[in-house]
Amino acid sequence: MAIACQSENFERLSTEDGKHVSLPSDAGLVLQTVETGAILFQAGDERRLYRIERGALCHYMLWADGRHEVIEFAFPGDIVGLGHLRNHVSTAQAMVDTVVSLVSDEAFSSALESDDRLSFRLASAVEREFDYLRDETLAATHIPAAARVANFLLALSSMNVPEGRDRDLIPDEITAGFVADKLNMSIDKLSAALMCLKKEGAVRETSAGLRIVDPQTLQRVADAA
Repeated sequence: MAIACQSENFERLSTEDGKHVSLPSDAGLVLQTVETGAILFQAGDERRLYRIERGALCHYMLWADGRHEVIEFAFPGDIVGLGHLRNHVSTAQAMVDTVVSLVSDEAFSSALESDDRLSFRLASAVEREFDYLRDETLAATHIPAAARVANFLLALSSMNVPEGRDRDLIPDEITAGFVADKLNMSIDKLSAALMCLKKEGAVRETSAGLRIVDPQTLQRVADAA
């Protein structure tokens, strides 16, 4: 569902025909034109990072309960598509004819080292992914308990990265009552789901907490939802 996020304060840009254009000042970049009102990416699309070269985007979330939340308005120089999950959980829509370029992993890592604001935006994006997966899990009560827990553990794992923690370690204090409460699940049901994940070889107990030992298997269980 496309939601228009346009403003008369933004000048409509004149672009060439076709999806890709060349800008003399950005030789070598892979450039893409997004026409006014068109979607650059939406929830479920494979994650890619984009830098805005010209124009403006409205970046927003559509939550499971139907809420529409504007996250930000992005302008030239801003990088959009931040997160750690394989697929986007938000949507970016052009407010005017907009030109974007693809951002490589190497270029993004370099930008993170020198841009504190970008680091903050990445942390916020990961928190949104966490909330999105939680809401999707709670909304889909038919999903098997093991798949719901697997999705939640993957979200917690993603949140570890920007905080400088071990990506694959889920501390003891958040593997019982905290998770059960967030997933609206009894402790017994949570324990049974964790046992299932252990039998699958996805996680194991350690003295420091629950460790994800096979992320691919954990993702497979989560995808079964």
